[in-house]
Amino acid sequence: MKILKIIGIIILVIILLGAGAIVFGPTEVHMERQATIDAPADMVFAEIQGFRSFDKFSAWSEIDTTAEIIFNGPATGVGASYSWDSENPDLGKGTIEIIEVDRNMKVKSKMSFEGFPGEPTASWLLDEVDGKTNVTYTYDQENISGIWKLFALGTEGMLSPMYERTLEKLKSRVESRPNLTAMISVEEAEAITFAGIEITAANSVEDMSEKMSAAYGAVMLAMTQNDVSMDEGYPLAVTTSYDETSISMICGIPVADESNIENGEVRVMKSPEGTAVRAIHFGDYALLEETHNQISEYASYYGYEITGYPWEIYVSDPSKEMDTTKWVTEVYYPVK
Repeated sequence: MKILKIIGIIILVIILLGAGAIVFGPTEVHMERQATIDAPADMVFAEIQGFRSFDKFSAWSEIDTTAEIIFNGPATGVGASYSWDSENPDLGKGTIEIIEVDRNMKVKSKMSFEGFPGEPTASWLLDEVDGKTNVTYTYDQENISGIWKLFALGTEGMLSPMYERTLEKLKSRVESRPNLTAMISVEEAEAITFAGIEITAANSVEDMSEKMSAAYGAVMLAMTQNDVSMDEGYPLAVTTSYDETSISMICGIPVADESNIENGEVRVMKSPEGTAVRAIHFGDYALLEETHNQISEYASYYGYEITGYPWEIYVSDPSKEMDTTKWVTEVYYPVK
């Protein structure tokens, strides 16, 4: 009887503690963990601005490597989302969606978990100091009620090991990134209206230079004959096919949207638009191949699939800037 009495008292205490937690427990939770990464903020931001490389450093990805993963929305920025579906109860099913971005400083996401009420948020906060980045990884939940207050009391214990492991893996990944000397980022490219002509050249710098120079001359002549002026922007070239021996491209000059050119070879068209990996190349056009190679390496490292041929925008005018080391070229590859 004494044992039953003790058990009854223990059960009563547990019930009272549970009831007390439900009544007086927290209605909101905040947790954070920090790490310092020996890299500038833009390199850390490249990892967290979307979810294509999330599994490379997420501690949760270690729970079930066979979980079904789906990406929705844009590749980066607000609206990018990551959904998972796992038979492992420790992972379950849910979605993360980016809702706020401050480039190189902050990425905030809302989360939803099957069977769990509300939409807690997670934020990455970046603070670069002397070339290193202090990273704060946070978890926040508001409007907690009822029995879920009991779970809120255990948030720190449940999540802190996962947060610490994720920061550890992120630090290792960023600090061991391949040495990419070109300035590369993921952008949403806007379509450019241009007057252009298609050419095919041998896959050599000399032949491409000669053919492209003649092409831009033909475009300018057609524009003059049709009383069309160059619009704001720079000359560009959109690659349409490529192999080891030859390359076909459309060489163009920006014009207004309403422009009309009556010419058999020169037409008004638009450049590609949408998500693209963008690199800024400094130097002679003959050295562009290395920048193209680095874009491919960047896309592979961060989990983007190149979906088409590139286009280049020639910011510098070689007739005015003789120093080839100062030439600036923007290179874009469409990705998903």
